[in-house]
Amino acid sequence: MSAPTSSIPTFDHDEIIQSHPVATLLIDKGGVVLFVNAAAEQLCNTGRGAMVGRVVDELIGMDRGYRQRMNDPATPALFAHRAEITLGGRRSAFVDMQLVPYGRSGHRILTLVPSQSDADLMGGAIGRSGRAAGAAASMLAHEIKNPLAGIKGAAQLLARKADASGERFTTLICAEVDRITTLIDQMEHFSRGQPIACGPINLYQPIHQAMETARARQFPGIGFVEDFDPSLPMVHGNHDALVQIFLNLITNGCEALGGRDDGILRIATAYRHGLSIDQDDGRGRIALPIEVSVSDNGPGVPADIRGDLFDPFVTTKREGRGLGLALVAKLARDMGGTAQHVRDGDWTRFRVHLPAATARKERAQ
Repeated sequence: MSAPTSSIPTFDHDEIIQSHPVATLLIDKGGVVLFVNAAAEQLCNTGRGAMVGRVVDELIGMDRGYRQRMNDPATPALFAHRAEITLGGRRSAFVDMQLVPYGRSGHRILTLVPSQSDADLMGGAIGRSGRAAGAAASMLAHEIKNPLAGIKGAAQLLARKADASGERFTTLICAEVDRITTLIDQMEHFSRGQPIACGPINLYQPIHQAMETARARQFPGIGFVEDFDPSLPMVHGNHDALVQIFLNLITNGCEALGGRDDGILRIATAYRHGLSIDQDDGRGRIALPIEVSVSDNGPGVPADIRGDLFDPFVTTKREGRGLGLALVAKLARDMGGTAQHVRDGDWTRFRVHLPAATARKERAQ
């Protein structure tokens, strides 16, 4: 008589851990991070490459007692309810923290579960910040629309006398005025919670429009580098919102380089497997495989505001209003994506992760 064959399917355990909604880190006996899953990247607002190899308390600030026990190989397990931790240098959160042993080499698994009030940290949600940015934009909408109409009218008059090269710029001015006007109309609805109309978008159209607009400002001494993946699928998004996101990030990067003659602004796209978020809207976890990164080799963001970068009115610019990055985060969120900031060696990187249109279609079927 032969033994019964098991009907239990096999699973890819690495993929399960990577997709698990709980922030999970694997650390060695000295507290050095060996592995993080996507939820941990989202919670810490830091990419895997900037987390692995670092001591855990350099990434996650915590009470001295917890820190000592975390770095003590004689403490294999730790359980803490509603422990206060610090993320990104300044942002505080309360989590249920568990540390359990893994294997025989002294490795341990650390899990961090945000309390209900801090759950919006998962997935890069901006909650309060996004609402404040939307309200500010609504208040400014009327004052902005009037001069925009005048700018467009002047550009149309100039176009009648311009040669071919000049007509290119007047056409760009008119297109930008129309786009900004449409964006303002949308922003007036943000405070009332109305969603952005999204559909399949060729990602490179808004990227190139944003790059052309930024180049027209003639930032001296800056070299633009493109590192594009030509095989990316269509993204699920909104053209005007994407232009605004990329234009804000590119302009910020150029301004951060501050007239240096060796400045580099790099725009890259990539397909990332395994990254997903749960936005607590009943749809479950949504894959975000499309990544656009805007990087510069400037001095970077001051450490004391890195944790608040996506909050409104936070800025290092003397004449800045601090709404640009708050708007970037809100627009990304409203399209189902996320925006992140990391300091990677000599580079400041802003990453936007978005859902693919094909994945959204397959999910709906």
